[in-house]
Amino acid sequence: MAQSRSDRIARLLGNWQAEAATPAEALRLSLAALIEGARLPAGQKMPGQRELADALGIARGTVSSTYGSLISSGHLTARQGSGTYVRALKTIGQGGDGRLTSFDEHSPRIVADLSSGALPGTAFLSRIMPEMGRQLHEHYLDEAGYYPAGLPALRAEIAALVTEQGLATSSENILITAGSQQAVWLIATALTEPGSLVVVEDPTYRGALEAFAGTGARTRGVPFGPSGIDIGLLASAAKAADLVYLQPALHNPTGIHTSSVRRAQVARIFDDSRALVVDDQSSADLAWTRSQRLHGLERHMDPARLLVVGTFSKLFWGGIRVGWIRGPKAIISRLTDLRRGIDLSNSVLDQMAALLLLPSMEAQRDARREHLSAQFRTMSTTLSALLPNWSWWLPAGGSGLWVDTGEDAISLSQRALARGVRVTPGPSFSPHAGHRRFLRLPVWHHEGQFAEAMAVIAELTEEV
Repeated sequence: MAQSRSDRIARLLGNWQAEAATPAEALRLSLAALIEGARLPAGQKMPGQRELADALGIARGTVSSTYGSLISSGHLTARQGSGTYVRALKTIGQGGDGRLTSFDEHSPRIVADLSSGALPGTAFLSRIMPEMGRQLHEHYLDEAGYYPAGLPALRAEIAALVTEQGLATSSENILITAGSQQAVWLIATALTEPGSLVVVEDPTYRGALEAFAGTGARTRGVPFGPSGIDIGLLASAAKAADLVYLQPALHNPTGIHTSSVRRAQVARIFDDSRALVVDDQSSADLAWTRSQRLHGLERHMDPARLLVVGTFSKLFWGGIRVGWIRGPKAIISRLTDLRRGIDLSNSVLDQMAALLLLPSMEAQRDARREHLSAQFRTMSTTLSALLPNWSWWLPAGGSGLWVDTGEDAISLSQRALARGVRVTPGPSFSPHAGHRRFLRLPVWHHEGQFAEAMAVIAELTEEV
């Protein structure tokens, strides 16, 4: 466990040496920031000095000096015979792997950020703006603007879409959220607590891992491969689970689509289980080989045991913060009550945009498919030329590529960051810090950026 703590802290620190004159001062400032931001939660045991020094590629004395300074400042505490621990500070937030820091303002030393699979927006957005203004004036400005469960018209349209997919749904089964990330957070917060057992695929969506970690839940990973999740191990793990989080429609980070036969096998596992199942279909519109939205568990499972998560943000644009949860009425009511305490209601403007974009869904799927397929061909050619020893699982779609580098991807990501290239190593997607040889690379990137970044990484691998 000590080594995995060192690896996690190394990932959280990022390019920690960039802003200070000495390594000790840079490390002190960076670790203090992690503690004050609660990314290293109170009570967490710090890795041994030698272990952290090895993970960061620095001298043990630098770590020793840093620990001493942080103990003096009250960030850490030393327990004789036990080790060094994070002290409680008056901070907010939960520890995570810094997933959303991909969207922060970047240091000028970062020349290529390949840490996120977020996609660019669509031209359909600009076309609907005049109609948004007209409808806002005619239908909404004379009301308070608060719709905790979502605009009634949008809930009805989402219900119709889910029904068309094969799961009979009414508006009462739908809660509109600020994107799929809020949907997963609401589910985690409402339905898990410290000690709850959540079963997930390994690897899985790192935003979900952060959400479950924030509630104190335990996460148990079940191996996920090119054909999907391991059915036998899932059946064993599900017996004790309180919640199961899966992505059979289109898996993040691998881009794998689970076949209908295998999805039916997964669903049968829960016939005798008490666990609720979350089917996250956030990427289901991003298939490269089909024109229609990919199916998940909606045609195979008892609706009383199933929560389906969806979003417009991946298909149209991340700036439209509209996602949804489809579930039993009682759970949707509970989640709505929780949501009231966060922001009262989703943005009416975002929801109006989603309503007006609905007729363009098929055309936008075609556009995404064509664009991502072309991007994938380009990146495959680049990887084969520059890094011929790397291999990857052939995805059915999605915005990321799961790549086996054949070496320690955490060390590689740290060396790349020092050269201005930010990538995300496999352990960020694992509840057990697994997949050390893997990187998740985005399929879309600005023209020329990917080839430039891979040329840097190719140089680093040759040096090793």
